[in-house]
Amino acid sequence: MDPDLAFAEHLADLAASITMEAFGGRQVVDIKSDLSVVTATDRLTEGVIRSAIRAQFPADGVLGEEEGLSKGTSGRVWVIDPIDGTRNFAEGLPMWTTLIGLRVNGEVRVGVADAPALFERTTAVRGQGAYLNDQRIQVSDVRSLSQAFVLHASVEEFAEHGGVDRLVRLTAAARGSRGVADAWGHLLVARGAADVIVEASDCFEWDWSATSLILDEAGGRLSEVTGSGLTPGCKLMATNGHLDTAVRAALSGTAAD
Repeated sequence: MDPDLAFAEHLADLAASITMEAFGGRQVVDIKSDLSVVTATDRLTEGVIRSAIRAQFPADGVLGEEEGLSKGTSGRVWVIDPIDGTRNFAEGLPMWTTLIGLRVNGEVRVGVADAPALFERTTAVRGQGAYLNDQRIQVSDVRSLSQAFVLHASVEEFAEHGGVDRLVRLTAAARGSRGVADAWGHLLVARGAADVIVEASDCFEWDWSATSLILDEAGGRLSEVTGSGLTPGCKLMATNGHLDTAVRAALSGTAAD
């Protein structure tokens, strides 16, 4: 196994030992300054991951959702989200993941997305494909939005950002849709269970580092909804690589398919 992937999986194991002990039933959440939610388990898990990275690779940087950036000197940065989908985690819903990406000189080289409550771990190394529990995965071959299954963030999130009309146009043009968001939805696109996912809330590198590589290696594409580059606070969209133009046209109201 690639040694960096092996270490990323070790980090995922450490995280799961903490998150699964806490998971189950409703949990107390705090509201952060950006109005997202966090639990004590998020903070504890990130701290344990950071300690393990410092012990193994003291020159590497770490960028995490809860503690920000710790700069390194090696050109390597571990990008981590201890619990992506904290709202699900805090409600006792199993669709949440621990995300671990390794960026080397500006390019993501390793990605791990672990969903321990579902016994599912998705991994990728650049140039070596994407795998779900050691079985190679790939995106769907759907090429028409009218035949696509679309996932999306909650209606409340779209309403908050003034996008309900855009969401209705998209779902009306698709074969079917479900309200599924966060990294879990991106992984469903990567494995071909869905064809598109559109987010509504602000996203950051810890949200997309691991999943962007997994999608790339599965044949899909992760991008910003309007087609501009990935920047802090952007809105994410993931597709099977064939539907980007049609999805953006539906969102903007310029075309039906």
